[in-house]
Amino acid sequence: MTKPAQQLETNQIIKALQGALQGTNSKILQLTQVIEIAQSVMGCEKFKTAALALVGQIADKHHAERVSLGWLKHDYIRLKTISHTDHFEKKMQVVKDLEGLMEEAYEQDAAILYPPVKDNLTVLAHERYSKEYHCENLLSVPIRTSPKDGEEVIGVITCERQGKPFTDLETEQIYLASSLCSARLLELYQKSNWFGARAARKMRKALAKLLGFEHTWAKFFGILGIGFVLFATLYPLPYRVSAPAILKTDKIIYAVAPYDGYIDSVFVKPGDVIYRGQTLLRLNQTELKLEEADLMAQEQDSRREIQKAQAARELADMRIYQAKLSQTQAKLKTVRYKLSMSNVTVNVDSAVIIEGDLQKRIGAPVNQGSELFQIASIENIYVEINVPEGELKNVTLGGEGLLAIKSRPDYVYRFKTERISPTAEVKEQENTFAVRGEFVRQTPSWFRPGMTGIAKIFSEKKTLWWIISHEAIDYLRIKLWW
Repeated sequence: MTKPAQQLETNQIIKALQGALQGTNSKILQLTQVIEIAQSVMGCEKFKTAALALVGQIADKHHAERVSLGWLKHDYIRLKTISHTDHFEKKMQVVKDLEGLMEEAYEQDAAILYPPVKDNLTVLAHERYSKEYHCENLLSVPIRTSPKDGEEVIGVITCERQGKPFTDLETEQIYLASSLCSARLLELYQKSNWFGARAARKMRKALAKLLGFEHTWAKFFGILGIGFVLFATLYPLPYRVSAPAILKTDKIIYAVAPYDGYIDSVFVKPGDVIYRGQTLLRLNQTELKLEEADLMAQEQDSRREIQKAQAARELADMRIYQAKLSQTQAKLKTVRYKLSMSNVTVNVDSAVIIEGDLQKRIGAPVNQGSELFQIASIENIYVEINVPEGELKNVTLGGEGLLAIKSRPDYVYRFKTERISPTAEVKEQENTFAVRGEFVRQTPSWFRPGMTGIAKIFSEKKTLWWIISHEAIDYLRIKLWW
């Protein structure tokens, strides 16, 4: 390669390096300006001061006659600040026209240059403003939030300048500066609002999250939870007082030993159903039969002695033997009565043995009047419910209820409350009141006095929240009252 050619190539390289260096310096200068604008805004403590700093710095850096800041409020742009101006009347026509410029950029969600460089944007408001106020060059740039906040438009900056048109590079610089300051401006703006507006904004965000398309499952379960709370506190449900119950009958019969003797045979055991005339138990008759035979012999002797006295016409002896005969006959009658009573029978039509397991006591002595069996009539069975003292207020006379017996819990039986005991009984360390219930329909044949189950007495309708919490609330009331 010749020397002139080498020199030419070297000059071209040097020029390229100088151009790259100049471009780098230009970008550094532009970034420095953007950082200076952001720093001036970040140091402010109030929204108005920060807005004035932003528009003032942009006006100074880009040699604009006027820079205005509009803020989004209820889907409309409202003018908040004008560079180098502390106060302005919001009803002025120029203010309304500036808001029109800003809304044109907000609605198209794009930066608008006037004179326009793109044909795909509408610039009617900018054109009208330029002609009305003799402003040659206009630039409107939307202010966006950070990507984590959705990059939503929260305001618009409009710049006015005579002479030199705004360039795309200046548009990028102003957009970058406003984006860097958007988070701080939004924070200060929200703090500047009164308490009610801040609360409404927070509620609006919460509703937006709730009604938006994100977090579907969380919202679904949240709605279910709210629905459950509303259902539990507003919708009344049938409430039933639940308490243990037992079957009882008013007719209890006690079978007792008719005389002193020994058990010979036992024919029944607890739980057996018995009927009128059925033999329950037999006492040993041996001693009574021997006594009967002895008395019968004495009776025959007395009769013979009477006949002898009559034949001898001994009136006094005859009277004595007649008296002995009467005495013997009385004793014989007593013995025969005991023999007839040695078979213990039942005198009710339909009953059940509830106590008296004597199968293991055959041959054992019993005393006259001692209890052998406890017998309950199967007829006229009623239910007795042991209602806790705290639930007694929810029980009304004449109210209906349902009973489930433990032996057959698959069926329930309807009853009506007839009487509430005036006195309490302590059962399982708790005061209970006996509530008597009469069955609405005829009781089944397998009902037995002493059977237990669970009764539920219908009360007034209550909310689910009351049903769940009323016992705890009553406990706290009785413990904490003063």
